[in-house]
Amino acid sequence: MNLPDPPARADARRNREAVIDTAMELLARKPDASMREIADGSGVGRTTVYRHFPTREDLIRAIFERIGDEGRAIVVAAVAAGGSAEDVLRRLGVEIAAIGARYRFLEAHREIGQRALKEQVVEDDPLLAWARAAHARGELAAELAPEWINAMISPLAIGASEEMLAGRVGEAEAGRLLGETFVRAFISRLGP
Repeated sequence: MNLPDPPARADARRNREAVIDTAMELLARKPDASMREIADGSGVGRTTVYRHFPTREDLIRAIFERIGDEGRAIVVAAVAAGGSAEDVLRRLGVEIAAIGARYRFLEAHREIGQRALKEQVVEDDPLLAWARAAHARGELAAELAPEWINAMISPLAIGASEEMLAGRVGEAEAGRLLGETFVRAFISRLGP
């Protein structure tokens, strides 16, 4: 039987989440916002902020971890919506572009993000699980292993984000193009 967390632990978790939420909102408007401004905006003291995030990099890492969680939730939702592998890949393109647009303020911290996302422990990768199932059904190109497809989604998504950041394409078009790129790269041309 799981017992509820003691109040202090729940409060600490709420404070941590409040700091992350505030940092995401504030940094999107003002990328050079100070830790003090983030603390003030979150309603918790600076000592509390520094207890959870001793450095700005620690806070940025936490934001990237949240993005990783959001990405997994998007994959789960795209797969749960059903349809063919083409439908899922197109939905993923749109949703991934939306994440890139929402968090474009983190571009200056790309190296931190790449490390944070690589270090996240993912027990059950929903994208890999979907790719294995779609591959077994013959919907994905037979010559591309599901692990390869899974590994290639991220670099393509980063490329789409870079195009949006450079202003060469808007979010909607980036999502459409990313989904179409996924389809053309990964779908079996022979059909299921």
